[in-house]
Amino acid sequence: MSDLSAGKIYIRLLGYLKPFWRKVIILFICTTIFASLSGISLTLIPPFLHILFGEAGQPAEYTGDSSVHGVPLPTSFESLKNSVTSKVREFFDPSEPMEALVRFCAVFLILMVVKNIFGYVSTYLTIYLEQSILYRIRNELYGAIQALPLSFFDRQKTGHLISRITNDVTNLRGAVVGSLASIVRNSLMAFIAIFIVFLTSWKLSLLTVVLVPVNITLIGIIGRKLRKGSLRAQERMADMTSILQETISGVRVVKAFGMEGFEKGKFDLFNFRYLREYLKMRRFAELASPTSELLGILASVVILWYGGRLVIEESLDPANLMLFVGAMLWVVTPIKNLSKLNSVVQEALASGQRVLQILDIGSEDEDSGENEIDGVSKKVVYDGVAFSYNDGVEVLSSVDFEMCRGDVVAIVGPSGAGKSTIADLLPRFYRPTAGRISIDGNDIADIKLSSLRSIMGIVTQETILFNDTIFNNIAYGLSDCPLEGVVEASKAANAHFFISAMPDGYETVIGDRGVQLSGGQRQRIAIARALLKNPQILILDEATSSLDVESEALVQEAIDRLVKGRTTLVIAHRLSTIRKADKIIVVENGRIEQIGTHEELIGEAGTYRKLYHLQIKS
Repeated sequence: MSDLSAGKIYIRLLGYLKPFWRKVIILFICTTIFASLSGISLTLIPPFLHILFGEAGQPAEYTGDSSVHGVPLPTSFESLKNSVTSKVREFFDPSEPMEALVRFCAVFLILMVVKNIFGYVSTYLTIYLEQSILYRIRNELYGAIQALPLSFFDRQKTGHLISRITNDVTNLRGAVVGSLASIVRNSLMAFIAIFIVFLTSWKLSLLTVVLVPVNITLIGIIGRKLRKGSLRAQERMADMTSILQETISGVRVVKAFGMEGFEKGKFDLFNFRYLREYLKMRRFAELASPTSELLGILASVVILWYGGRLVIEESLDPANLMLFVGAMLWVVTPIKNLSKLNSVVQEALASGQRVLQILDIGSEDEDSGENEIDGVSKKVVYDGVAFSYNDGVEVLSSVDFEMCRGDVVAIVGPSGAGKSTIADLLPRFYRPTAGRISIDGNDIADIKLSSLRSIMGIVTQETILFNDTIFNNIAYGLSDCPLEGVVEASKAANAHFFISAMPDGYETVIGDRGVQLSGGQRQRIAIARALLKNPQILILDEATSSLDVESEALVQEAIDRLVKGRTTLVIAHRLSTIRKADKIIVVENGRIEQIGTHEELIGEAGTYRKLYHLQIKS
């Protein structure tokens, strides 16, 4: 996941605007009209002063001398200025001050009403487009995370992924639509103000040009530092979110060991790290605006001195100087806003980089085959299978065995021997680093992932249930499932009795991870879910290892019903539960040590007999 340049990040974010291009066009039209009317309102300053002060406030008649202090003025601009001034003077005739004042107030009112209508539409469209884009990005990011291979989650903290969907996506809010609209609005307002300034006095306007390169340089320097600082701040926020997720989900363990103080101290440490990085980042962000404003004020002071001198020397109309000063102050505001905008964009680009890094990871279905299967007609074969994690540590080596259709094959061995890894390779949660796994001669690497997993059902030791109704948990993954089917599966899983005794029956919400149910009840819900799916291949990963005797008996009875007629791979912890297995595979240190039935293995010296006798004694 290499770093992306700011330009590439921004271009990719702009791509999310394509479905809304009509609204984008309307937004920019409204923004342009709003900015234009804001600038035009400046030009009402001289007419208003002329109305109030009459001929005393009028400029001297143009004599044809297009120069100020001997410096020639551009003829085209001088002609345009005189033409506009003439028409404005004609409309706001100062010889009839009351009528002119009424006209002025009417024009000003209409101008402000129209301006604010377009301002409202522009603001609403900005919010609409921003939230629509965030909606699309969140959905795409969540879908991308769901499609990532299981190996990715082995290396990532849950809190970091949650932070990307929540904090990072939210930080993108002003990066695309808001920034573009603000750039158009503020740039146009600045351009109009500068244009008015140039028409008023081109000599004075040359002083404003100094602001542009200085501000661009300043914004560039601050922006580079800000993006790096924002990226670090977002990483610290992800760390803090991860701590929250871990401690809240594991609150029982925290309280059982009296570790509330320790966890509070750990959270305080990560919280402080975020505070430190955020303040460091904001130190640069808040520097841009006052610096830009200070430059504008310094320029304004120089302009006031020079412009006042021209008025005293009667080379410049006082009303035009007021227009010039108003326009100059007007220029400062959009430039200041653009400086602030740079801070927002840089923070958003840092978050955008973190979001796009996830989107750029290939899904687990990538490069997979397109073959489809509908079941097992002959057998499942592990042929010379080996597996290593990314760190190079070998977990499995030369694993060879077969599962015939309808067989129950159990895998046993000490903890860390590689039992669960063998099971995880079958639904392609991981890919073998050597060898192959085939179903009826078809390499599972060539089978479409959705097709492969559609024929499998998995029940694990750690039952995963959702904060939803019992019905929805059992019918998970099945659309339009009838209640009768769920009840039938629950009866077969020995779950119907306790479900019926609950306040709302199958509509009872069982809480986060099924916290309102006992371990045995959760396991029977999971078995009912597997029964309802009716898989041809069944994987049971130590499904009874953490249950009490009574619950184990009920669950084992349900499992016996579940495995009938299905090709079953059982990861066994309690050897007493697999005595009837068609084949038992003993794994140690990632290799197969023994294969046989219970009777065969108990009759020969080896790991199985040792484990069996240890469990009998305990």
